Amino acid sequence: MKHMPKRHFLVLSLILALCLLAGCERAPKEPFVGATSSGSLDKEEPGSNLMFTIEIEDEGDPVGIDFRGVLTAGSVKLQIVDAEDDIYKEWTFDELGTFSLNTTLYPPPGTYRYGMAWDGPVQLAQYGLAWKPHPIETPEISPLVLLPGIGMLLVALGFVIYVAVRKLGWRYLGLGALGWVITVALKFAWAIPFNSPVYEALKGSLPEAVANAVFYIYVGALTGVFEVGIVWLVLRYTKLGNVAWERAQAFGFGFGGIEAALLGLNALVGAATVLIAPAALPLGALEQVALANNPIYGLAPIWERFFTVLVHLFSNVLLFYGARKRESRWFWLAFAYKSGIDAIAAWGQLTGLDTLGALWAIELVVALWGVAGWLGVRAIRDRYPQSEANVDRTSDIGRRT
Repeated sequence: MKHMPKRHFLVLSLILALCLLAGCERAPKEPFVGATSSGSLDKEEPGSNLMFTIEIEDEGDPVGIDFRGVLTAGSVKLQIVDAEDDIYKEWTFDELGTFSLNTTLYPPPGTYRYGMAWDGPVQLAQYGLAWKPHPIETPEISPLVLLPGIGMLLVALGFVIYVAVRKLGWRYLGLGALGWVITVALKFAWAIPFNSPVYEALKGSLPEAVANAVFYIYVGALTGVFEVGIVWLVLRYTKLGNVAWERAQAFGFGFGGIEAALLGLNALVGAATVLIAPAALPLGALEQVALANNPIYGLAPIWERFFTVLVHLFSNVLLFYGARKRESRWFWLAFAYKSGIDAIAAWGQLTGLDTLGALWAIELVVALWGVAGWLGVRAIRDRYPQSEANVDRTSDIGRRT
């Protein structure tokens, strides 16, 4: 029996992964109970914000309270007042720095308002306020939460070492990193003011399922327009695209490597902050960080960054190849390839990856996209025109054995 060709196996695997995503139903969420609020506070005059209303129906019903934050000036009070505006419970926080309160109360039946008050100027750099009709458990944070950040930084470092060992070119590694910074900044400059209005307009004019699907495609296309389109214009119409294979690779590694490094650094700083001062984060954010206590969760960002660098690599070498050949079809292939994976990522972010199965279904698709990119790099490598003398054709990730 003949072995299935690699390209057929890859296509079949990708189809199976997409089917897995389609069939991965989200677990039904528990009915929303209680309330949360987070943000910052900067007031000059005395005041209050009793933002929550709590109804106690039966004697002995519990109310879980969690208040945490960072006080930078003045003092703040946490108050619970009854229907006659009499204070039922009050706590004062006047020491600068992080603070936290987690307790369970059993107030008499009635209607209560719950929130913050201040007697003068006050500044809270960050606060998180929550109540639930049951005791609120504060998650424990272990050093394992450092794993995602460290791992993503190591992924970036590993590819930089590869570029150095293979002598692919520091200049184009740096240009790739700069290209990512510029194109992603421009993408955010568009997305921040326009994405929400676009989403609301779609929901108002289309059935929900159709509106969501169109929005996922739109988000993916933004990546194609900015991260692929702008790079294509620069490479196609300047001399920067007229370089040897090694430089094209270095650019792709720089483009993906800087993303892995910055995401890793951000994750590491955030995790270290939580370990040192857990009260600095709202309860919801603390619960998200605590997921990384489970290494199966913590390994997912590392896995994703590794394969995403390969996605960036393939997309960019396609653009260099198209620029050298003066053929726009390679741009369109790169556009579709990168837009596709970002559309899937948008689906994951907006629907919520609240189970390990859903999370790793997405990560499987990312891995298959990355493997497809690696195989594509191998194919382009054999076609890529060489213009620089004495190019070492063994110094690339696509070398055939």
